[in-house]
Amino acid sequence: MRARNVGLLLALLACGDDDGGDGAGDAGSADTSVADTGVTDTGVSTSACSGEATQKARVACAANALLATLSSSERGSVNLELTDYASRSTWSNLPVMLKPRAGVQLGSLGAASQSATLALLRLALNDSGQSVMTGILRADDYLASMQGGYGSDLYSVAIFGTPSATTDFEVMFGGHHMAYNLSFVGTSFYPFPQHLGCEPKAAFTVAGASYSPLVALGDAMFAAFEGLDAAQRASAYLSGQSFSDVVVNPDLDYGKGADRTSKSAYPTGTNRKGVQVSTLTTAQQALVTTAIEQWVRQYPAEVADALMTAYTGAYADTLFAWAGASSGPDKDASGSYLRIDGPRVWIELAVQSGIVIRGETHYHTIYHDKMYDYGGQL
Repeated sequence: MRARNVGLLLALLACGDDDGGDGAGDAGSADTSVADTGVTDTGVSTSACSGEATQKARVACAANALLATLSSSERGSVNLELTDYASRSTWSNLPVMLKPRAGVQLGSLGAASQSATLALLRLALNDSGQSVMTGILRADDYLASMQGGYGSDLYSVAIFGTPSATTDFEVMFGGHHMAYNLSFVGTSFYPFPQHLGCEPKAAFTVAGASYSPLVALGDAMFAAFEGLDAAQRASAYLSGQSFSDVVVNPDLDYGKGADRTSKSAYPTGTNRKGVQVSTLTTAQQALVTTAIEQWVRQYPAEVADALMTAYTGAYADTLFAWAGASSGPDKDASGSYLRIDGPRVWIELAVQSGIVIRGETHYHTIYHDKMYDYGGQL
């Protein structure tokens, strides 16, 4: 019954959302914009929060609105200490089977709390981000119709710290093919690390609506590769390397505890490979910029603009790389791999064989900021 509640809320969320023209993906052909009243059909409104002056204040307001819907025992499981670094950084793309997420699963919450969770995410993301999020949740419902262990009801929410416009806090939401780690430190919003995946990769239909949340992200990364000439492709090729998944995965060692400086999973020095973005033509650099925007512009302009300025301003030390068959990466070939590696930005897209849908490939992606994952607090 709870899974049906989540599905109903997602259907309401998908009743009219314009993806905002940010180019960060499309949840599908359904009109997916959301009115300011949010999912008030189940009793929760975000209109009071949307009037707050800053993104941090809006999200803090919505986080407190969610906490107010919970019982005391639920609140104890959802609202954790900001210094609980292990819970903040321990997650996997298979939480049910490998590493349960911190917090409480949507399916165990009442309808009002489910609604408040989605309302909170609506304020943290922009229209494009909402479309991607909704599509990925719907993809898990699609998989659940074929095999157990999947479904939007299995996604979890946790809030670390005391949300307010003046205190640091984090919102964690995710499950099988999604991880949002939304940290607010000082006056800044740091929406990373972020894991997004989707099976199936191509368009699918749930409850009469069509979704394809990661098609635009994949297309943009492959377009950046296609824009390279033969010599540039050779320079960008990770020869002799193979990739079954993203490299800097959720098990990245953040050096939790007294020493939080170890981030050994990132290649450094001569181990950093790829073609230097600043050596590309203006048109080629624009393709790389568009690829980065697919992830960054899932968030409001007040955070995305500053991130894009930082990332594009560092193209002299940013590398574009790929792996797979020597003939070039292929969206339909498992092991194809693309990444953007800058002083801060790190984006990976890996093509994997289908797990539930055999004979088809699907995407795993991850977006890190090497300096400010988890707000730079881990």
